[in-house]
Amino acid sequence: MRFYHRRRWTTKPATRISGTRDTSRETNRSDLELASACGAARFGYNQCLRLVKQALDGKQRGAVGKVPWSGFDLVNAFNAWKRSADAGRLLVAAADGTTTVQTTGPAWRAEVCQQVFEEAAVDLGRGLSAYTASRNGDRGGRRVGFPRFKSKSVLRCPFVSAAEPRTRAGPISASVTTRRAP
Repeated sequence: MRFYHRRRWTTKPATRISGTRDTSRETNRSDLELASACGAARFGYNQCLRLVKQALDGKQRGAVGKVPWSGFDLVNAFNAWKRSADAGRLLVAAADGTTTVQTTGPAWRAEVCQQVFEEAAVDLGRGLSAYTASRNGDRGGRRVGFPRFKSKSVLRCPFVSAAEPRTRAGPISASVTTRRAP
């Protein structure tokens, strides 16, 4: 019997290796950075979901405004929120006794890459579009419910970075299938 492998014929079948598992632990510093990014992604996701729910409640009460639904709209809504006084403010007292309000946003925001928040907003946008497609009957499979808030108690944080492949907190489990020529 002859097998076709990488543009040539051979008489031996290719060897298959599967089920490898990488359980290497990273340093404590990188674990803390990854956990911080996971917490920031959860926070960004929950805040975007809160903005969507507030906009939907306002729409039911008759308020005029656009509900952020796509990933792009959610990123813009989150960026507008983080610069507002609702995100955080600081009272600054001058030497002459006057106080001014300074909008700061979340104090820890500078410690985490902005892309983490954007990816969380895009993930919520995907969830909202799946919910819409499910309600309209455009999506096959089980019915998808409205997205829920993420909990602190479960640390599951896959997120995508532009510089790195999909990353997950904790031990990484990967199933690799490779073929080699004889």
